[in-house]
Amino acid sequence: MNKIIFTLGFFLCFLQVKSQSFLTWKLNDRYFSVAVGSGQTKYIGELNAENKRQTDFSNGNLAIEARLWSHLSARLSAGFYQLRGDDKKAPDGSFEKERNLSFTSNNWELNLQGVFFVRPYAGNYDQRWKIDPYLSLGFGITTLDPFTYLQIQENGEEINAKFSLRDYQTENVAYDPFTFIIPAGVGVKMKITPFLNFNFELAYRYTFTDYLDDVSGVFPSFTDDSSIQAKLSNRRREQFLENEEAWESLDTGFKRGNSNNNDQYMFFSFQIEAFLPFGKGKIFKKS
Repeated sequence: MNKIIFTLGFFLCFLQVKSQSFLTWKLNDRYFSVAVGSGQTKYIGELNAENKRQTDFSNGNLAIEARLWSHLSARLSAGFYQLRGDDKKAPDGSFEKERNLSFTSNNWELNLQGVFFVRPYAGNYDQRWKIDPYLSLGFGITTLDPFTYLQIQENGEEINAKFSLRDYQTENVAYDPFTFIIPAGVGVKMKITPFLNFNFELAYRYTFTDYLDDVSGVFPSFTDDSSIQAKLSNRRREQFLENEEAWESLDTGFKRGNSNNNDQYMFFSFQIEAFLPFGKGKIFKKS
């Protein structure tokens, strides 16, 4: 009986020492960090004939990251971004120029990613690498709410009114206001002080929808071609005719978009990352 009590007491003391050591390392080493950033966005879809990224600061994000193992962290991030596309920027005489569609979408995103570091953990947050490259992969969700502007008559005056394209079902398709995404990225963390990093990341978002821009299938038929729905769906008559063959193909049953490929987007962003000051209380100093 005494042996059992002695063994149990020794085991409990061992667990206490180990748990204190674990907490001290985990908390004093500051394995949590928070980051805030911004950058440029690139939309990949039917209405990006120029295939260029948006040059303004069109995305913002906030993230919290926890170091799990030597080469792995978990990161939860939320962000806001804007996508834009306009056929008016397409080459003169092209199918896209005659199609004359456009959109803007202000979206929210939430994702969880694993961050895989190329180099092993240096042993303590303030002894971390000055240049620390990484890859990231995960899953998430994003909203989508494309809108555009159309000249209409109101109270005897012509105004440029804003319309939600999803509400008007321009292809007679009722799509959801959100979609799942697979986020992936490559980046580098650069140490600027013992407590701060400057991060740069090139991030890609694969989506499970072709309606980020409200363009995917074919031109539908409408019972009233003068309705707002019909005018938003087919805007060729607003464009000066340059290519008659392309213009004539913009009719009921002909292609409006490319449903074989889902829409995507990318971020070119930077962040300031700060390590959270856990483990500085007296309770941990005693251990």
